[in-house]
Amino acid sequence: MDFKKLGNILAIIGASVLVAAVAWWFTFYSNVVGELRNVPGVEPTASVRDMWRCLYSSDGLCALISGAANLIGKTPYEPMTFWAGLVGLIVGVVVRLAAKPQPA
Repeated sequence: MDFKKLGNILAIIGASVLVAAVAWWFTFYSNVVGELRNVPGVEPTASVRDMWRCLYSSDGLCALISGAANLIGKTPYEPMTFWAGLVGLIVGVVVRLAAKPQPA
């Protein structure tokens, strides 16, 4: 088995999942912030950057938002996607770097 190819494939899949997770996080929390701005009496100072912690964690406010999204039938962002992509990328890079050259 060619471990360099395996490492490349794992790294590419991991990076792709990581990019998809960031896009999903941004889309989901952009909608949340947009909805918060429509609430009467709420200062429109929140931004998606305020939700950066929700990219990798699902505790506190992130869990509250996720639970509320579930209640209204929306699919909330899942931080495990971020972690799966990051692990895939790291494992792919480590396998690629640890692979011995194939004999000619």
